[in-house]
Amino acid sequence: MAPLPTTGSKANPGETELLGRLLGLYEEEHQVYRRVHELTLHQGEQLRRGVPLGEIRRILEQKKSCLEVIGHLEMTERATKTRWEQGRARWSGQGKARLQAALQEVTDLIEEILAAEEKCDTYLIQQAQVV
Repeated sequence: MAPLPTTGSKANPGETELLGRLLGLYEEEHQVYRRVHELTLHQGEQLRRGVPLGEIRRILEQKKSCLEVIGHLEMTERATKTRWEQGRARWSGQGKARLQAALQEVTDLIEEILAAEEKCDTYLIQQAQVV
């Protein structure tokens, strides 16, 4: 991870370490969520093409594994998140902004996943009506 740029004021004790850990966490989560997004788009394509549900189950298992990784990442850094929250009033505006931007990227990707999941649900409903 690149060092934090300075704005003339020194980072509060512990901020650099916590911020680095959290930014790393959210980058890892973003990568895993990106994989979930790819799998969800693939799932939608497969559903639209009418592939057997057995093939869809394999995609769902891969997505489940990804979400388990995210759960593990969250548990691993739970204490770091707690320390950040407890010291929030002391952290620099720049540190808070960087963390907020990283969180927003993850949030945006989750929203894209949810929209793709909604399309998958629509395909499933359409298939159920045909049968």
